[in-house]
Amino acid sequence: MLSLPEQSESPVNVNVEAPNNAYSILLIESDRMVSALLKSSLERVGYTVNQVFCGESAHNAVMNFKPEIIILDISLPGVDGFSLCQTIREAFKGPLLIVTSRNSESDQITALGLGADDYLIKPVSINILKARIEALTRRVSQLTEEQSPEKIEVGDIALFPQSQQCKVKGQSIRLSGFEFQLLLLLLSNEGKVLTRDQIYNLLLGREYNGLERTIDVRISTLRDKLAKKGMKKTKIETVWGKGYILNGSAT
Repeated sequence: MLSLPEQSESPVNVNVEAPNNAYSILLIESDRMVSALLKSSLERVGYTVNQVFCGESAHNAVMNFKPEIIILDISLPGVDGFSLCQTIREAFKGPLLIVTSRNSESDQITALGLGADDYLIKPVSINILKARIEALTRRVSQLTEEQSPEKIEVGDIALFPQSQQCKVKGQSIRLSGFEFQLLLLLLSNEGKVLTRDQIYNLLLGREYNGLERTIDVRISTLRDKLAKKGMKKTKIETVWGKGYILNGSAT
């Protein structure tokens, strides 16, 4: 179950400002009571929410509803939640948040490696969930507005921010929205060390707690995708104890 505010507070009458844009959310959650609570709460602050209660219907729902945000519980009955996460990510570029009772580190690393943008463990405050959603959409929107040239090219990589396309040595590569923004941030700061604090603030809208591995896993996945397309001149290097740097002329 999700954790609710104290009895003196209403679970829906919370001090959270409505989002600037009425984003549409696809909620994939088998617990109908939890799903109803989330739907009601999110709609109160301006989101449009469509519900799916089983994994078998999830892929068609993504195609039919064309959501801008997906919230997924990987503990759905009758399906492999990780396979579902991967399948959704192959067709969906927007923010994908996992909200589940599965709390092992290996589950979190696997989900993030498959393309999830954030991972929240039940019980979780509805207000925290809203804040995470708004942070992802707000930061990605701001970054896109600030970095919007037609093309950014560094070494083997060419990014086209306006169309959200990425090419490595002329070959197109499929990236999630979060992966694209992460790569855009690195390319826009070529030769500069980006600390984990900076990356967390810019892309996730929160401070790095010193333990979380969200960005580390996403960097690893991004490296693998780029390498499989033949990236050699450009490298995303780890600066131990600090963060990451993109080297556009690595040998």
